[in-house]
Amino acid sequence: MSLIVVDVVGALHVRHVPVTAETIRAEVGDWDIVRLDEPGNVLCGFVSDTGLIDGVTPRNLVGSLMLMSCGGPRQPFAGPVVITGWDPSPSDESEIRPLTPVIADHLQMMHRCITQTLAGDHTCRSCTPRWRAALAEAAEMVRTAPTPGIQIFTPTADGWAEVPQ
Repeated sequence: MSLIVVDVVGALHVRHVPVTAETIRAEVGDWDIVRLDEPGNVLCGFVSDTGLIDGVTPRNLVGSLMLMSCGGPRQPFAGPVVITGWDPSPSDESEIRPLTPVIADHLQMMHRCITQTLAGDHTCRSCTPRWRAALAEAAEMVRTAPTPGIQIFTPTADGWAEVPQ
């Protein structure tokens, strides 16, 4: 049983723990699911639900790039990133699954490619010049994208009204 955590400084940690909602919460706090559209849909990401908007939690450059490389949205994420297995088929169990050893190895290789490329090391033979250029562009977006705001609404007699900030 395992999951992967990418901490805010970009280090990857393989955790051999039961893969549950509580385990994920211990790593990222209250979490949001990041849907990953990789082939076969066997992975899922988890991030802090307020990390990007709280103004305190640092952006996770490597974790954001890993989620994007796995088919996640092109946006920055803040705080630790957790990647687990995923089984979207209906069952009596949770969709959250442990990573298989093969997938965990693949994610570790992806992490090495990303961190080497960010460090300016272009010796990774599986990283094409086109991929490195796309990674550099995505990294710049993660570093510089504006922090999103939040709109708060309150119920009124006529429906909903935005609360002035």
